[in-house]
Amino acid sequence: MVVSLEEPDQKTEEELEQHFGTSIANGLTSARAAEILARDGPNELEKPPKPTLLMLFILQLTGFVIVLLLIAALASITVNATGPNKDDILSYTTGKAIF
Repeated sequence: MVVSLEEPDQKTEEELEQHFGTSIANGLTSARAAEILARDGPNELEKPPKPTLLMLFILQLTGFVIVLLLIAALASITVNATGPNKDDILSYTTGKAIF
């Protein structure tokens, strides 16, 4: 007879032993442990896949300081492109250096 596991905190030790097929005093038998291992697999979390090099590169580019530097470079280039020295190629060096 298998005991239903509704409200397991309300069950007696004997009912839980019967449900899980174990003994509180002795634990699982080797055969029962092997059966559970074959049915459920090892008791471990799945390892997440390692990120690819491209993903690591993209994650590095989305850091706060990097984004701030990219905005500063674009702002510098925009200011120089709309200023009086827009034809002077050396006026863009700050923006290029930040990139």
